Amino acid sequence: MERVVDLKVLSWNVEHFTGAGTGSRRDRVARVAGYVAGEAPDIFAIMEVESGRVFSEFVNRMPGYVFAITEGPQTQETLIGIRHGITAFMTQKNEFKRNNPGLRPGALVTVTAPDGSHLPILFNHLKSLPSPEGFGLRDAMFEKAFGLKRTLDGVSEGLGQEVRFILAGDLNTMGMTLKDSDQDITAAEEIARLDRRFRRYGMVRLPKTHDTTFNNGSTSSYAPADLDHVFATETLTFVDQGQGAKVHVGGWAVEAEDASRDDWIARFSDHAPLMFTVTGL
Repeated sequence: MERVVDLKVLSWNVEHFTGAGTGSRRDRVARVAGYVAGEAPDIFAIMEVESGRVFSEFVNRMPGYVFAITEGPQTQETLIGIRHGITAFMTQKNEFKRNNPGLRPGALVTVTAPDGSHLPILFNHLKSLPSPEGFGLRDAMFEKAFGLKRTLDGVSEGLGQEVRFILAGDLNTMGMTLKDSDQDITAAEEIARLDRRFRRYGMVRLPKTHDTTFNNGSTSSYAPADLDHVFATETLTFVDQGQGAKVHVGGWAVEAEDASRDDWIARFSDHAPLMFTVTGL
């Protein structure tokens, strides 16, 4: 088995990823796969996959990886790629669907380090919308993540291993808007609340190179937002991405002009890819 010291991970919501389309969406699978291959992650998760065509295209275009994908009645799946030489497996976590067939399951990738210890990485795409229903479902999904961490902590402690856990993905932290009320929760308040909750479980939100990860374009009425995050146990260390950031936000986020950002969004996705590297495994 190839020795793993650093582990590069990519998490990306590719909006309505069907593998079909015209105009700027034509050949999007090739562009997305080319981008991912260029970043050369050890493990990656692509969210909002809506067609088996995407799975087959990635398998054909990236032969150096083993692939898995979530399954179920939901329309959007998460595609997982694991580079050859990495010992890891994916477990579908249906409890994140909250008994709602349309919601997305989590994808738990458990990596075995060279010393035999484990690093669980949970990729999630949580419920969107700032409605009370959307906010409540996200809140319940976070509770499921905390419950999973408690279970995994018990397993690690029983094996005499260090407790480690990462949660990454599109967590849709958009706050809550109540009709006829002044008790709204802003997106920033939801994120701050999550920071406090994760801290109680020994986890921190990793700082990113850019403040926003979602952008619907310069002509959209929706302002750019901070929806995608990485939370990790405090014991883990990460490669610095510059100025103390531990997560690199790529894609449209690194483009300097509105026109180039709009072009990237049209050709790829309104969500920017997140990349981070765990070191010292």
